[in-house]
Amino acid sequence: MPQLDTQCRFPWYGVAGCKGKDTRAMLRLTVSDAIETRSRLEQVPAWYEAVRVGYGAK
Repeated sequence: MPQLDTQCRFPWYGVAGCKGKDTRAMLRLTVSDAIETRSRLEQVPAWYEAVRVGYGAK
């Protein structure tokens, strides 16, 4: 999970350690983590296909 610092992590809304922190920084961190996660999901079909071929499935 994305963390702004040791006390402020996602989900950051309502977390006591996040009070008074820059919400724009927290939103950028959350969005960049979501973008990274989505980019990794695009690789899943190729990985699955490689496993399938490795096991000799047709």
